Amino acid sequence: MAIAVVFCSASPSAGQGLPFHTETALTTAFEQRAVRSFAMWQSRGAVDMIVAPVAILPYAPHERVTTKVVVPLKYARLDLGQGDHLSRTGVADVSVAVKWAFLSRDRPEGTSRLALAGAVSLPTGSTAPSNSDGQPPQALPLGRGAAAAGATVIGTILRGRWGLSADLAHERPWSHGGFRAGFTTRYDLAIGFRLPRHVTTTRTRTLQLYLEWNGSVEGAALDDGVRVDHTGGHLAFVSPGVQWVVLRRLLLEASLQIPVIQDFRGIQPDVGVRPAFGGRFLFF
Repeated sequence: MAIAVVFCSASPSAGQGLPFHTETALTTAFEQRAVRSFAMWQSRGAVDMIVAPVAILPYAPHERVTTKVVVPLKYARLDLGQGDHLSRTGVADVSVAVKWAFLSRDRPEGTSRLALAGAVSLPTGSTAPSNSDGQPPQALPLGRGAAAAGATVIGTILRGRWGLSADLAHERPWSHGGFRAGFTTRYDLAIGFRLPRHVTTTRTRTLQLYLEWNGSVEGAALDDGVRVDHTGGHLAFVSPGVQWVVLRRLLLEASLQIPVIQDFRGIQPDVGVRPAFGGRFLFF
């Protein structure tokens, strides 16, 4: 999850915000001592869900290294038909991440950076059956029941009022009771444009416009080593977004993910449009 940045010195790239969904290689300001939260509405078939991750960046041991803890809050609702439904609310799987910007080239008109990030997802979300009325167990799990580990390579280029970020990530889960969810490979590309053109101080209010491509390829799940039918596939979104730096320590942001590729293995329900809205706050 990208966190916005405001450079300490006044320059054409000062006040340059970052995309909603795409990771960035920046490790300063809001990336080091901030909290971010947003709510996203997701729908797929008969299941509607609201996911509200709370991302905390509590500690930066170095100007090029940041840490992050993400606690996702989740509400899920399954439509059973004829006016009946099941619902669950709780904490999903918590993740811990570290990012290192190993290459940095700053200039008066912006910066170019490359970074590596590693993350571990912990099985903190409940996988207990959602009810005892004869419905399938784990109809609405809050977590996947197993830890997972992943790595991401990230690149960011800022030139004046323009920004470009891209990332490539791969995550693999452990098995749980003989079941292993499929691997996930994520790829993102984001272009950003800042208004106004000139920024005099870090207190200057700015408006960032974004256009992102967010894709993921998921492998098939395995059950006791046997591939599970109707799992895995390729999903991609076009995601316009906006970010408003309201105050030096506060910004608001919104995004709309529109699915453009839904190439799933076997028979799987389609994914709907995903609106999201949230904000980021700098501790000090």
